[in-house]
Amino acid sequence: MNKKIFSAVACTAIVASLFSACGNTGSSGSGSGTVSNDAPAQSEADNSATALSGGVYKSIQDLDTESLKGKTITLYTHGGNRVLGEEKKDENGNTYRDESYAYLKHLAEQFEKDYGIHVDLQVNSTEDDIRPLLQTADPGIDIYTSPNWTVEEWQQYAEPYALLSELTPLYGDYAATMYNDGTYVYALMPAKTYNNAVVYNEETIKSVGYDSIPTTQAEFENLCQALRDAGIDPIAMHRVENWPLSTMRDFANYVAGSNDAFPSMLKSDTPFSESHPMGKTIRMYTDWKSRGFFEADTYTDFGVAMDVVGNGKAGMMLFGAWVVPQIQGRCPEGTDPSVIKFAPAPDFGKGQYVMAAAADSYFISKGSDDKEAARLFIEYISESPQYLADSGYIAMKKGVTPVVPELYKIIDDAVEAGTCKVLYNYATDDNSINNEAVLSEANLLADEKYAGNLFDSLDVTKDPDWSAYDAQVDKQNKAYVEAREDLGVSWK
Repeated sequence: MNKKIFSAVACTAIVASLFSACGNTGSSGSGSGTVSNDAPAQSEADNSATALSGGVYKSIQDLDTESLKGKTITLYTHGGNRVLGEEKKDENGNTYRDESYAYLKHLAEQFEKDYGIHVDLQVNSTEDDIRPLLQTADPGIDIYTSPNWTVEEWQQYAEPYALLSELTPLYGDYAATMYNDGTYVYALMPAKTYNNAVVYNEETIKSVGYDSIPTTQAEFENLCQALRDAGIDPIAMHRVENWPLSTMRDFANYVAGSNDAFPSMLKSDTPFSESHPMGKTIRMYTDWKSRGFFEADTYTDFGVAMDVVGNGKAGMMLFGAWVVPQIQGRCPEGTDPSVIKFAPAPDFGKGQYVMAAAADSYFISKGSDDKEAARLFIEYISESPQYLADSGYIAMKKGVTPVVPELYKIIDDAVEAGTCKVLYNYATDDNSINNEAVLSEANLLADEKYAGNLFDSLDVTKDPDWSAYDAQVDKQNKAYVEAREDLGVSWK
């Protein structure tokens, strides 16, 4: 049974400050003294890629731009705010779209002026909206940005964008964190940013006596309790859906002090017990739930969850840098958006860390009739540092001078001071693929069930009773080991 599954985290993103501090825009950050030793290693597949005949990657200079004039390409994106503008509320509480934030729309208009190619932008709310088009190789879809698919789906739907070996000179070790199968990169991710940390409202935490996010777990939990005592939701999650629980993958790395907490489940017979970083992290989140640190009333959608951080009814979210500009755009009229800040997660016992990975993915559909025009627009994006900065990311292509958004300053300063260390997102390899295959075989991967089943087993409407949680831990541990044995995989 071949179930090689790799589900990339939606907004995997890469370290920004690290490179702005040392002036390096295209390599893996040697010489600054602040980078963790966990940079992704080159795999055998990476090395074998150079032996393949013919390259795949094309730069702007490699494309016949004159012959592409007059074409129209269609881009489907789940990032509707960059097409329609940020959702805001007027003085009467009515929601409207501020088109000054429609950065992708503005970029597409400039691209048309520069190259004579029109980009038709379409917003899709979920991957399921466009899957039928991709399955039939519909020529009406040229580029798409939806993440979270398996390797098999990338191979089926996406035109290989480049050999991994071709992108490594341009993007350094970050190329290995782009969506790839070890040989081919299927989506160009031209930017970098920090992954999940603490996005918070500075005014809100100041209202309960804190000027910044604490650096230790105990003090962080004291802050959460102070917010709860003041009638403020400490952490907005949006628990209607399971995907927000995927932040636990990064937080487990902070608990472990390494970048492999999730794939290293493959080593353990008890990955959901507190003896393993993943199990310990899920238990920590669930403990926070029992103490009222997440929303008391479930938010109806993720937009509302962002709204309450913007208006101060909640203190923070545990997400990546990508959410910061969206919340800043949701601050009430008259509020300085800079009150929304981004800080490292606290030290859970191994030190303070922040995850780094490539960000902002663009796939070319296999069914596209205009693949060259699609490539041209994606390459145009990679060389548009202001657009990437406006989107909450940092351009990282070699030769492109990055624009660093102010939102990174707190983490940048901590990284530069050496108080916060950087971990690279774990590169796709057999261990990461096989771990997700085991979780899938155990019916625990889809919809983040490996975390959701445990998180939901604790009934907070009653006095905390962890017996149901502990029983679920045992159940999932047994299911995981059985699935691993059925598939015949092990840690390599």
